Amino acid sequence: MVGHRALTIALAALAAVCAAVAMPALAPAPLAPVALAHPEPNDVDGDEVPNERDNCLSTPNGSQLNTDGDAEGDACDGDDDNDAVPDTGDNCRVIANPDQADGNGDGRGDACPPIDTDGDGLLDEDDNCDQLGNPDQRDIDGDDKGDSCDRDDDADKYDDGYDNCPTTYNPLQEDLDKDALGSACDPQELIAGPSGTTGAGTPAPGTTGAAADRRSPVVSVGVARRQRLADAGRALVVTARCSEACSLAAELVASASAARRARLGRTRVVLARGSWSLAGAGRTYVFARWTPSARKLRAGRRLRATLRVTATDPAGNRRTVNRTIDLYR
Repeated sequence: MVGHRALTIALAALAAVCAAVAMPALAPAPLAPVALAHPEPNDVDGDEVPNERDNCLSTPNGSQLNTDGDAEGDACDGDDDNDAVPDTGDNCRVIANPDQADGNGDGRGDACPPIDTDGDGLLDEDDNCDQLGNPDQRDIDGDDKGDSCDRDDDADKYDDGYDNCPTTYNPLQEDLDKDALGSACDPQELIAGPSGTTGAGTPAPGTTGAAADRRSPVVSVGVARRQRLADAGRALVVTARCSEACSLAAELVASASAARRARLGRTRVVLARGSWSLAGAGRTYVFARWTPSARKLRAGRRLRATLRVTATDPAGNRRTVNRTIDLYR
């Protein structure tokens, strides 16, 4: 009886060992590495400033401007000039004026007369290139440095003068047809590949070439449904995942009726806009920078808007994902 019981225990132990050995074979294979546009974890907000030196870790602020010299840069500091008046209600955001004196009643404090160094219609304190005119505030890589004064517009670590795709993220600088125009932005390569073949060397259109690709990329989008401007920094942060290499464009729009209710005008209003690119299937951030229209939203008001994220693959196929966002001052 004892021998039978011992044999039973031994067999059970052996079965457990075999099961443990077999388990790894049954486990799902690890996912392939994804292509991240932002080199996490060293630069989580993609502003080209390493995390350990970034004074706004999760808000893009490539300039690292820190008016009051505290621990937080202006992009994420609720009181940039440290005058005990929150930025949202401060009539001199970057000049300390606790008394908020405004002699002429124009809504701008006496301590900070308007300065527009480059004459582009934007005051220096709100201008992402205050020495070079850029009224559109275009900032392809969302790093808080406008393209007019950014040496690396697409943040792929290649200065624009040496980048074979200066406005398309392509850190590998691939140029399969050797024409000095990178594969990521070369229309000929994106359609037919180098010398009449696809980038993988397969036959040109008519067989299995890139032009035969009619499938839109699969896109998923993550964003907080409630956004408070006072807490959001200078950009709406959108997480996006694409099933293949793609260019991403994000736009937050309020309809004409919503804009009227919020007293922002009588027509459709763009509240935030941004773009980014992925070199391959993977996840990234798109930083949609707030427009001057968004900053006009009055305290206590809510504005319902639609976020549209459009992904375009190298063959030109597109897919758009919409999300509804409630925006508060």
